[in-house]
Amino acid sequence: MSQSKAETLKLFAQCLKTVPDPRSKHGTHQPLNTILAIIFLGLIGNRNNPTAIARWTKQHFKTLKKFLPFGKRKGKISTPCNNTITRILKKLSLKDLQEAFAQFLNLLLSDTYIVAAVDGKTAKQMKDENGEPIHMLNVFAHTLKLHLASWSVKGDKTNEPGCLKQHLGELFTMFPGLKLLTGDAIFAGRPLLKALQEYERDYLMQVKGNQPHVAAKMEAMFKDVEPQEQNSHSYHCQRRKKRGFQRLAVCG
Repeated sequence: MSQSKAETLKLFAQCLKTVPDPRSKHGTHQPLNTILAIIFLGLIGNRNNPTAIARWTKQHFKTLKKFLPFGKRKGKISTPCNNTITRILKKLSLKDLQEAFAQFLNLLLSDTYIVAAVDGKTAKQMKDENGEPIHMLNVFAHTLKLHLASWSVKGDKTNEPGCLKQHLGELFTMFPGLKLLTGDAIFAGRPLLKALQEYERDYLMQVKGNQPHVAAKMEAMFKDVEPQEQNSHSYHCQRRKKRGFQRLAVCG
């Protein structure tokens, strides 16, 4: 492992210290940020359950202990067992995890302008407490190949646009460099777009042919605009410099 990668992983572990520890003080010999870090790294390595993550941690312990502080058990440095990982996963807050991860990303990205897409997905292989598929609203920065945030649509008792509207403040607080949101036609409703304007963010939403009146007005508005092919990031920055915040839509 190169020094730069090791320093990045140390920074990640440091940001994870902001996550509140859900455990009681008794018997917590393993630091929480270490456990969270190995869960995250294990998942990246396709270890998708606590037993596999615990086994993977033991296999790579010599490397992991170079940048992660492990606790001692009976005077000897040890790795977390699968039961410890399971208990922590049951008590963790998604909000706390997302905020810690956002802090880490902001340190890496610093002044980067972020363009992200919003989309809802149903995890058919995962069930909630009622045995129903989990429906999540996700925010992805495709150019950066990063997942930024997720929220349960059913948990908010609303639809996808309503869920996004409820969490806009949280999203833009976590990622102040997020300047442009894109989405399909379901996100082109007036309440959500007004909320985006209040946060002074740009948006690129689709308007489909099944909205003929809106589509006709937009086609008339953009009929004299010459199409240009540009990188989404550079295009966004140029528009901001020349005209300020632009509200854009696409006829699909």
